[in-house]
Amino acid sequence: MRVKDLRPTSSSHSPALSVRASAAAELLRLIGVLVDDSDEYDVGPERLAELRGRLSEEVLSELHAIDGGSRVSFQVLSLLGADLPEPAGVEEMIAALEADPGLGWRLLLAHHAHQDHRRDLELLEAVVIGRDDALVTLLDELEAATELAEEVSALLTTDPEEHGRRLLVAVRAVQPLWDSVAQETMHAINRDVEYRQSQIDAGKTVTEIVLAATNGYELSDDPSIRRIVLLPSFWIRPWLVVGRRADAEVLTTVVAEQFLILPPEAPSPALLKLFKALGDESRLTLLRRLSSGPISLTEATAELDVAKATAHHHLSILRQAGLVVIGGEGRGSRYALRQDPPTVAAQALASYLQPHRTPSLGHLEPREG
Repeated sequence: MRVKDLRPTSSSHSPALSVRASAAAELLRLIGVLVDDSDEYDVGPERLAELRGRLSEEVLSELHAIDGGSRVSFQVLSLLGADLPEPAGVEEMIAALEADPGLGWRLLLAHHAHQDHRRDLELLEAVVIGRDDALVTLLDELEAATELAEEVSALLTTDPEEHGRRLLVAVRAVQPLWDSVAQETMHAINRDVEYRQSQIDAGKTVTEIVLAATNGYELSDDPSIRRIVLLPSFWIRPWLVVGRRADAEVLTTVVAEQFLILPPEAPSPALLKLFKALGDESRLTLLRRLSSGPISLTEATAELDVAKATAHHHLSILRQAGLVVIGGEGRGSRYALRQDPPTVAAQALASYLQPHRTPSLGHLEPREG
């Protein structure tokens, strides 16, 4: 799995598309947000601090230990929600982990091993589903490696079944907190799922739906991807999480803001992101440069004369505002303007300034693009 900015490319094949609401995936994503020290989640640092305060120090410490310092472990584990039996809830996840205690450990090992060194996806999926021969092959590869990522080394010193037992205890410890926010969370997710499903039923193309749901991600031309699974999330906003399970690409998408319960006069999160993006000289410099054509991260770094991480941060904010998309992966990534920035800004501001109306659920539709 990867947590990253969007990467549009052209697509000549059309995999099957499905969308589902998974309480199990969202509970794990909530845990992932709580163990992350980032202040860039839409729900805000105050809300997250309040939720952390309702967990004991012992539980928080155990969650951090299971995460192992990677900051993405629980987001990786949330991929389980793509394949759990309906309704893909917490009980279904607990049953899966009880039946196969090493499942979470294998999923994390496969992810970190791939991030550390782009290993064969078929081998890694065979590891995840529990094929002993595949696990032996992967472990042999890791043993022969001259250097391993810290997350991989940590997992190799952990017993898979013990890891699974600790994960189950942690999930049960967080369940009371989850129960207190589940209605708010799943109400928004279910509305988003209902809307995306209506698009599928209406015959919209997979490319159109994915582009709208992800604010700019276009499908890669990878024939091994036969399924696209959308798993909308309330807590991980504004980030897109892209993962892989067997022949499926799993997209943890952001619940459209039209399906959130916001104060009537509050500016939309999209509007705030847009003007945050435009209110910085470095980001305006990048937009001006991008008006001449796509650039790489290295070129953006040189343009601003800053560290690569700083340039990536600016590009990420521009992506979240709907101004920039990214194509390709790794060193081959290219950033480009998505659409005319002045038009985007004018439309967003005009939408906020017009007289407020409270639409019915039937008329709630997220803006395309």
